[in-house]
Amino acid sequence: MVMTGWQWFWTLVGFLLLILALTFLYFFPPFEALVNIVLNGFTFQNSVFWVTVIIGLLGFCAFHWSAYKTYIRGQGSVESMVLTSLRGSTFTAVLLSAGAALQAVQNACVYLLQTGYTFDGGFGKQVGTIIALVVITGVFCIIFWLLKLIRPVKA
Repeated sequence: MVMTGWQWFWTLVGFLLLILALTFLYFFPPFEALVNIVLNGFTFQNSVFWVTVIIGLLGFCAFHWSAYKTYIRGQGSVESMVLTSLRGSTFTAVLLSAGAALQAVQNACVYLLQTGYTFDGGFGKQVGTIIALVVITGVFCIIFWLLKLIRPVKA
């Protein structure tokens, strides 16, 4: 399957719009406040999460390169490549959400180990964050399992 000139053009336009949207969200204060409310306590000092992000990105790139070599170069099957890419992307999402959940557990443990801790609203926010991230991880695991059940059509 070869992309025509217009397909390349619209793909590039799509990527540019995605980059613009992500840049807008990065500098949009209400979006930053929303992320801080939903994922309470996440900062750049969260080493577990950032290590997970680095491993996830490296694994994502390596997985897609391997799938490209296997299915596009070797077999010429675009459908198999797309399905394999979806599986790899979903597994990366599972890894990232599980890493965020692990980081939230660490944040809750640090909160409990402080001197004079109490079971107040701050601890409730920590527990709420853990529950939300575990649910998100579970949803991604179910999606990954469903993608594993799908088999590409043989030509």
